[in-house]
Amino acid sequence: MAFKLGSLNHAKGFILNKLFEQHRVGGKHIAMNDLMSGYPKQHRDLLVQAVEDLKKEGIVVVQPKRTGRDSADHVTLVWNQLPRARGLLNGFRKEQLLPRLGKDLKSFIPVK
Repeated sequence: MAFKLGSLNHAKGFILNKLFEQHRVGGKHIAMNDLMSGYPKQHRDLLVQAVEDLKKEGIVVVQPKRTGRDSADHVTLVWNQLPRARGLLNGFRKEQLLPRLGKDLKSFIPVK
């Protein structure tokens, strides 16, 4: 799998990493606009496609939620699907030189 910036796998890994690091699991969610922050603007269209793919795979849930006066789509990571998503998450983390998530889903494998 390629995890270079501008690839769909990179976008999926970015999303999974952000949801995982911010503990957006189960009932905790993040607004789609906030999920996109920190990703290069020229590649943000990939994030929309990545969320749709992850939603179809059952790894994330997207629901409309109230935000002040409006409503917006919010994304949540499905905890029991994390083992399936671990490869994408670790591929992104490896490319970013971050410790990878261990098989127990709690420990981290140090960067070499």
